[in-house]
Amino acid sequence: MGSTTRPSEAERAATGPGGGRAWVERELRGAAREPRDLLRDILAARPATALRALAGRATFRWPADPAVVVKRYSTPDWRDLVHDLLRGRARSVAQREADNLRELALAGIAVPEAYGWCDGGALSGPSALWMQHLEHSSSLAEACERDADAAARFVPELARSVARLHAAGWYHRDLYLAHWLVTPAGLFLVDVGRARRERAPRERWFVKDLAALLHSCPATVTAHARLRFLVLYLDARGIASHDGRKSFARAVLAKAARIAAHVPRWRDPVTGQ
Repeated sequence: MGSTTRPSEAERAATGPGGGRAWVERELRGAAREPRDLLRDILAARPATALRALAGRATFRWPADPAVVVKRYSTPDWRDLVHDLLRGRARSVAQREADNLRELALAGIAVPEAYGWCDGGALSGPSALWMQHLEHSSSLAEACERDADAAARFVPELARSVARLHAAGWYHRDLYLAHWLVTPAGLFLVDVGRARRERAPRERWFVKDLAALLHSCPATVTAHARLRFLVLYLDARGIASHDGRKSFARAVLAKAARIAAHVPRWRDPVTGQ
């Protein structure tokens, strides 16, 4: 497993003459280079279709380079911003997700490669991220919904991947099946902007991640497949005691039931999640 050392400030951002900030690993084709103008061009883009659309954010393939996916945000995420500020940092939504992508990759988690981000300042509101487009057949949720045998095929890899994520001190906070992409190289985790890493995360965050996964399973995923996932996850985490395994599984199932009882405030019109 690689180092999870955070990238330096010099690596993360450069401030342009117009006051905007950017970190660029791969230039965005057809867009300006100066941070303020780069952000303006991204916000002005009008893609024919969106990969995902939520209030205040949109994800789409860049019109001038379909090998690149752009995520743009119109407002800060105040809860995560406060979380960062309490730890002596100030990051826009785009910077936070780019940082997470880079650090997760260093920890051996399969995620898209981050190419760059820009904003008008951590507290200014709009920001944008661009990253690798992954060639994929579907999300894991879609694969399981259309193929009753898909869950059985992907359970071992999914259990290992989630266990590796948690063992590295990360928790996703939105770990639904729709956030795993089925690619020729295996499963890739996406939408990591809300993910966090701590030296000693509370177990409740791991419980919430697993509960979200189970809750997001379509009806085609059998109870046996769900139980097998939990067993393989616990094996990969090295949780061997009978009492420890039983207690953890009960907590996950109870949390999944509470999530199921919650009426969502919104759904993505593109993915339905």
